Amino acid sequence: MCRYVGRVHIRVDGAGVSSEGTRQARRLVSSFWSEVAFLLESPPSEYATSLVVFPGFDNDFDTFFELCDGVVEQTVAATDSTDFIGRAWFHPRYEADVVGHADVIAGHAIPHRQVAKFMSRLVGSGELVDSPLEYDKLVVANDLVRRTPHATINILRRAQLQAAGEFEKGLGDKRPKANSIYVRNAIRVAKHLNTRGASETE
Repeated sequence: MCRYVGRVHIRVDGAGVSSEGTRQARRLVSSFWSEVAFLLESPPSEYATSLVVFPGFDNDFDTFFELCDGVVEQTVAATDSTDFIGRAWFHPRYEADVVGHADVIAGHAIPHRQVAKFMSRLVGSGELVDSPLEYDKLVVANDLVRRTPHATINILRRAQLQAAGEFEKGLGDKRPKANSIYVRNAIRVAKHLNTRGASETE
């Protein structure tokens, strides 16, 4: 689910939209923090990252991201836990336009128009070896990057994110262009869609 390699621990939770609102929020937050504690108490060599899976929210993206943004993220900020963990929300029906964010916010995909700007910069600098995507195709691909079979929260160790950044700094001239990962991901997904579409029409 991310570019950081290592073993993944998976926790599946039964919280879902059939539960009463306060109860489902409590369950989701409890599972999230239980997994945070498990991950941080485990040696990095044992588990690099965690996935907390909530199949009960698979058909309700709005409720899922509202709980992630309005409850989970608020508890992360209140406990200053951003120093220790990174978060990312994934969902079978993920749509950045439904979230409606124009700026980068924790947990969410980079807004489509920002990815488009990153792509334009790569084109302008001559560093984009692939053909740039039309905006409507970029939107589809950028959303698909955040779509998973089930509603999921990805928890990452902050130390590992920082180590990955230091590793990239050491690459010198081979270091990826800033923010190019978002463009490359969208192009990779779009290519897959084109390949799959071509094979289905044969």
